Amino acid sequence: MPDTRPGLMFDESGVCSACINYEKQKLNDWGDRWKQLEKLCDRHRGKNGNGYDCAIAVSGGKDSHFQTYLIKEKLKMNPLLLSSGNFDWTETGRKNLDNLSETFGCDIIMHNPNRKVAKKMFKKAFVKLGSPSWYPDALLYSFPVRMCMKLGIKLLFYGEDINYTYGGEF
Repeated sequence: MPDTRPGLMFDESGVCSACINYEKQKLNDWGDRWKQLEKLCDRHRGKNGNGYDCAIAVSGGKDSHFQTYLIKEKLKMNPLLLSSGNFDWTETGRKNLDNLSETFGCDIIMHNPNRKVAKKMFKKAFVKLGSPSWYPDALLYSFPVRMCMKLGIKLLFYGEDINYTYGGEF
């Protein structure tokens, strides 16, 4: 990880937080973690009648596909996929998101933010925080929580925490 990544921290030996967290993952008992996940899913499967058992926050990338595969195919859950719209989708990005629904047979609820407000927030986040993508990132994390609360879905999955995985400020 380059030492120029914003918020990256190093320990007294000069090892970055991303490397430290990577090494910690090797200590996990992944078999036990899988059993814990199965138990968690067993507690929520079918609890909403014929509705959704859980929700997955998705962007359309690798994590979204892998999580949806595990939750839908391996753990036999009925997930609702939740996403916040990108402001400048590439054709590939849009196809990736559509592929989730088509491949796994899941409904997707997409939040398309107010573009006028978004432009103001992009500028404000850039000027005040040095991070123009703060606003869409915040939406990707907050919208799924809000929708789960509205729909009574009690189990929500997210992908990797990029600050934990790659090192960062938060």
